[in-house]
Amino acid sequence: MNDSISIAAGLAREYEGLRLKPYICPAGYWTIGYGNRCLANGSAVTCLTPAITAVQAEALLMLTLAGLRYKLRQLVHVALTPNKEGALLDWQFNLGTSAIAGSTLLRLLNSGQDIAAGEQLLLWDHAHRDGHLITLPGLTARRHAEWLIYTGATSGHVPAASPSPSTPPTTTTTDQLNRNELARVKANV
Repeated sequence: MNDSISIAAGLAREYEGLRLKPYICPAGYWTIGYGNRCLANGSAVTCLTPAITAVQAEALLMLTLAGLRYKLRQLVHVALTPNKEGALLDWQFNLGTSAIAGSTLLRLLNSGQDIAAGEQLLLWDHAHRDGHLITLPGLTARRHAEWLIYTGATSGHVPAASPSPSTPPTTTTTDQLNRNELARVKANV
């Protein structure tokens, strides 16, 4: 099956890994399973959250992705291929619905600027740590994998060690949008 949830789940499994006990992710959040910050009942993961099984982690991932896909489809007003939706769904899983809801990516996507929207994925490889915005190599690799899937350069599985595109396609308009988005993110620090 090559639907968007399967694509996103494959990316999440690859880049999050499976941890059955609560742990703090690189962005500083308590997490469990394949990078879930909340349990099936909606409660936040904490250091006191009991360990889960691999079966529970898989069920939690699929439940979370199904809920996120519903939210994504509420925000996106253009048709998406399973690859595009899967890449966006993994991005949303990793960053949250609020990140996509107010993003330049969503604005570009809904205005029909499909390629420029996909390029926006590559910008989101930073996290806040000790009051500073830093690039996380794992996020850079994940964003490139999402980008490859979004563009159709691969059908769904991109190993974490795969080489990233040397130069993603850009346009003058997209370069300016990227600069604007980066300035907006830095201004919110």
